[in-house]
Amino acid sequence: MTEVLKVEKREGKGKYRAFEMRKTGQIPGVVYGKGMAGNINVKIDLKEFLHLLKTGERIIDLDIDGTIKKVLIKAVQHGTYDHEILHADFRAISDTEVIEVDLLIELKGEAPGTHVGGMVEQDLHQVTVRCLPADMPEAIIIDISNLQVGEILYAEDLPKLKGVAYIFHGNPAVVSCHQPAGEKVAVAEEDEAPTAPEVIGEKEREAKATDEK
Repeated sequence: MTEVLKVEKREGKGKYRAFEMRKTGQIPGVVYGKGMAGNINVKIDLKEFLHLLKTGERIIDLDIDGTIKKVLIKAVQHGTYDHEILHADFRAISDTEVIEVDLLIELKGEAPGTHVGGMVEQDLHQVTVRCLPADMPEAIIIDISNLQVGEILYAEDLPKLKGVAYIFHGNPAVVSCHQPAGEKVAVAEEDEAPTAPEVIGEKEREAKATDEK
């Protein structure tokens, strides 16, 4: 079932207006997209919006004073220092419209390279995808259960999902397993120098030769 977020139309703009809204537990937002005569400025209950974000849903039904619109949560603006939510953008969409959205890349499994001292480093944390709303996954999962030291998984290694196309420039690295600087891959311990096999009777002959001198 699609999540529903109730919002109200708001009048006025500006930093002072937004500041006054936040004092009452609300934040400003804007709704835009195809099929709309113009942008709609709205005010959002911050507590309800935070609850919605925790569900991980990106496509929701927005109840604007009783009128329901299917929207994509396009952007959430945070404060520079306290990371408090300051503003939200909603893009109106339809079930038949191909959309572009940034999705998080999540790692699955444990890299074998970490068992010999390797360190996993994720270089790409999100990727833009193009798909229909019904085909949009919550996140992109990449399996690292075969990743060895010195190996890299690239954008071309992202999983092939039905109805989903990735958008990226070139073929950027997604995740790698490397050895920390100054360390060597652990190997099985060996004796520093092999000893020559003992010849049976050699010690006795050496002792006899000493006694005869």
